[in-house]
Amino acid sequence: MREPILAFRPASVVRRLAPRNEACPLSLRDILAAVAPLPILLPLVRAPSAGVARAALVAAKELGSALGLALPAGARPEPWFDAVARAADEIAPRLPIFLSGEVVVQGGSDEEIEAARREAWRLVEGGITHLAFDVAGVREDDRVPALRRAAEAALERAICVDCFLPLDDGLPSAPRAAALVEALAEAGVKPDLVSARFPLPRHPEEERTQARLLVEICGWIDGTPVLRRGPVTEDLLRLLAGSPLRACEDGGAALAAAARALGREPDGEAGPPLAVASRELPIEIGDRPEAAAYVETAAFLEGLAAEGSAAEVADALVAGLDGG
Repeated sequence: MREPILAFRPASVVRRLAPRNEACPLSLRDILAAVAPLPILLPLVRAPSAGVARAALVAAKELGSALGLALPAGARPEPWFDAVARAADEIAPRLPIFLSGEVVVQGGSDEEIEAARREAWRLVEGGITHLAFDVAGVREDDRVPALRRAAEAALERAICVDCFLPLDDGLPSAPRAAALVEALAEAGVKPDLVSARFPLPRHPEEERTQARLLVEICGWIDGTPVLRRGPVTEDLLRLLAGSPLRACEDGGAALAAAARALGREPDGEAGPPLAVASRELPIEIGDRPEAAAYVETAAFLEGLAAEGSAAEVADALVAGLDGG
């Protein structure tokens, strides 16, 4: 990676980094703008533990892949950012990464929106470079003003603004997605990215259905990148290759692999398995769980054909800096 890539780190990131730290968290907004003409599918790995983040960084460095790391909703960003920044400086200096956080707007009252606004500010000041807002708990007619107020920190600091798309019968709706994006744009908060949440496809027909729906959503909101969230399969990743999708989450595969290696597969009665694993996984997980998370992340990156994307992202950003 060339040194100028570090010039793109947001001020909120630079303030938190130790002197001479060459971790390279970038705003996903800048990454998406730079690679818009390129057929790149950006990976996002759920990494509540520093150990999982470290494993993902090793895989990304070895494959030359750009990488997103996601902090669970409600988690403290400061210690997580510090651990990720240390690991990135040690393992993958100057590798373009983005750090994702979620803000859940619990309802449409002034108190609930203000709580979401404060949480967003904390995440941005804590080094997060991609903020996803979940406004499903807000009455549909009130979602746009609620998101506009909650997203204040991201808008002021040039951090990527993401919004979860509304669901119909458990799946994202293309027409409702288009209506939400249009309403947000009219209110001056057009998202840089939207998130489409999907369940694990259970058979080939569901894989094909999800791939078709994602292409349809991308068509309905042409010009706004789409991130698929939720668990994936190898065959689904193959179907998504070459699609207009711009980013894809691992659905917690690396996290689940680490939890299994620790013997911490949660009881089904304790809640959603990945949510339980996120709560119970320690910051440091040991060599064997990290190795399991590494294997899952490497397979995910290969499935997305993300090899070499780090250099493409860096070159595209530097070319824009040079006026090229």
